[in-house]
Amino acid sequence: MGFWNREGVSPSGTLFSWDELSRISRKGALLSALKEKGQLYSPEDLELMLNRYAKKLENVPKDYGDSLLYYARIQIVDGYHRMMTDELSEIRGAVPLASSWKKFTADAKAAASKGTPGDRLRSLKYLIAAYTVYIREEPVHPVGMPFPGGFSVELYDGGYYCPVRAVWNDIDDAFCKFCPAIQSRERDLLLSKSERDIVTKKEKLNNYFYNFKG
Repeated sequence: MGFWNREGVSPSGTLFSWDELSRISRKGALLSALKEKGQLYSPEDLELMLNRYAKKLENVPKDYGDSLLYYARIQIVDGYHRMMTDELSEIRGAVPLASSWKKFTADAKAAASKGTPGDRLRSLKYLIAAYTVYIREEPVHPVGMPFPGGFSVELYDGGYYCPVRAVWNDIDDAFCKFCPAIQSRERDLLLSKSERDIVTKKEKLNNYFYNFKG
C-alpha cells in the first residue's frame, strides 16, 4: 500500500487546516485533498481509533458491543481504504459539493482544535466521514449498523434509512445533520421487508394510476 505514512508523525498537533478544505467546491478536488491529507496517517492510527471505540463499549452487552465494533471497522478501516483508492470520472469530479460542506468543515475544525493529542484522530474521523458523505453520498454509519431496539441503517428501494436520523440534536458531535439518510418511517420499524415490499409496490401502482394514466 503506497499511501501509508511511515514517517512517525507526532501523535499531537494539527496536521492540516480545515479552512483550506472548506474552500473546495467540487467532488474531484475534494477527493484529491482527502487523499493528500489521508497520507498523513498510518495503519496504527486506524487501529488506535478502533481501540478507543472498543474502550467506550466496555459496559455494553457483549453481543451488541461486538456487532457495533464490527461495523465500526467497516466505517473506519474500510472507509479509509475506499477514500485512498477511489477514483472519480471527469463528470463525477465536476459535481458541486452539497451546500452543507462549509458547515461540515467548520465542525471538523472545531473538533480538531481542542489542543489535545486526540485532535489528530478527530481530524481523521472527519476526513473519512467527508469521503463517505460528500463523495460517496452514503451514511457515515454503514448499512446494517445496529441501534438499540433491534433496528439498523438500511438501504431500501434506492434510499438510505436510519432509525435515529431525527434525534441527532441529542449528540453534539454527531454527523447525522450531514447524513444523506432519512429517518426510518414508522412502517420500516414495524413491518418486515416482505411486508414493506408489498406496501411500496401498492404505493407505486397508486402513484402511476393517479398521476400518469393519461
